[in-house]
Amino acid sequence: MEAQFGFNRKGVFALMFLSLILIGACQEDALPQGELKCPVEAVEGQEDDVVGKWKLVERRTISLFSGEIEVKDYSCDNVLYCFKPDGVLQINDNVGGWGYETGVYNYELIPPAENEDHIKLRIGDLKWPFKIGESEMTLNMAHVDGPIFRFLRIE
Repeated sequence: MEAQFGFNRKGVFALMFLSLILIGACQEDALPQGELKCPVEAVEGQEDDVVGKWKLVERRTISLFSGEIEVKDYSCDNVLYCFKPDGVLQINDNVGGWGYETGVYNYELIPPAENEDHIKLRIGDLKWPFKIGESEMTLNMAHVDGPIFRFLRIE
């Protein structure tokens, strides 16, 4: 059954779904550092190098079905990711219950496949769509209704 404007229900649902994904992608950088609960001094590093110490400052969850955005500020906590050049990641987490526990993990940067435009960061068995800048890193699972983690480079 077609609606008044020539759209069928499946088309409208698909358009709404894509709109929510785009909104989620645009929201990634919406919280500037000045709005964090606790100041975090970021340092600059190479834009394509994950090696160093990173502090989790924000977890953003976007529900594709309800459109709700939940933001959790971790800037006052000590959730630290220390990426070493040999592919070892040491996670220290004083919060718990949000993702990876304190421990040692293997990591690997995976170049984009032919039909992709982003690299992935494999931590353990999980592959995260990954974006890195000189002082900021984002792990983004919003495409599967998962979290977006924002980190600042601190060493």
